[in-house]
Formats: sequence, C-alpha cells, structure tokens
Amino acid sequence: MSRAGRALALAALPLLAAEGRAAPACPGELVLLARPAGVELARVGLDGSGGFALSFRHSVTLRTVVDRYRIEDGTIVQVEQLFDAHGPGLPDVAGPGLAFEREGDRFRVRLHRPIELLLLRVNPESENRLEAATRLDLAELGAGPLELVPVPCSERR
Repeated sequence: MSRAGRALALAALPLLAAEGRAAPACPGELVLLARPAGVELARVGLDGSGGFALSFRHSVTLRTVVDRYRIEDGTIVQVEQLFDAHGPGLPDVAGPGLAFEREGDRFRVRLHRPIELLLLRVNPESENRLEAATRLDLAELGAGPLELVPVPCSERR
C-alpha cells in the first residue's frame, strides 16, 4: 500500500471517537465466511469503538478507498467513505443521507447505510484489507466471495 493509502486508511480509524461516541463494553467480532459454501475462514475482534474498516485499491484510479462501518443492533452500517481521487462508483456530491466533505487533498463522505448482506469479491490486485482489532490482508484467505457477519458479544467464543 502506498504512503498516501496508508495515511488514508489510518485517518479512517478514529471516526467514532471523533463523533463523541462511547466505546462499547464489548466491541464484538466479525466472522469471515467463504461463499457460497459458508465455511468460516477467519474471526476477528472489532476495534475498540465497535467498528471496522475495509480498504481496497480502486480499479480505475489505482488509489486506496477506505469504507468505515460499525455494528448497530446486530446490523453492519456503513458510516464513512474516504478517498483522494474520484472514479466510477464513488460519490461526487452530497445526496440524501450523504454529507460530502473535502479535507485538503481527500474526500470524506459521511453516511448511515445499513448493509443487509456484506459480500466482498477479493483479489490480490485490489489490496483488500480489513482493519479492526487486527489488520488482515483478505487476499491471504484465498480468492472468491467473502461474507462478513457480525457476531454479538453473547455469541463470542
């Protein structure tokens, strides 16, 4: 990952602290399942704020994009997207439920988008990474679709 990409990814991490949210007593976990088989490939703890970030290399701009999420009542909710170059699929103006901001040479889109089913198609060229309590290079899990499933504290192993 480039220096700018690392800086962008690191800038996404303290989102909930900046919003003044209290850290959850138990941040929970994410299970990563291979699809369609449903085989558990990994289990990771959420960060101290009960959230996680997914970063990837955009296929057109070749720049890092960071998507931030948190778990709300057992549902994954996308709360932010960070990027420093526009490309297909990236927002360029505010819309319903979107707050689009320019911060120096990067863009921040704040949103509240519940995600019913979070599926990722991972490949090494995209440099897909998960940042939570630990950092995970998703390509190391193998190619193919992955599903991210939140695990409440009551069901943690």
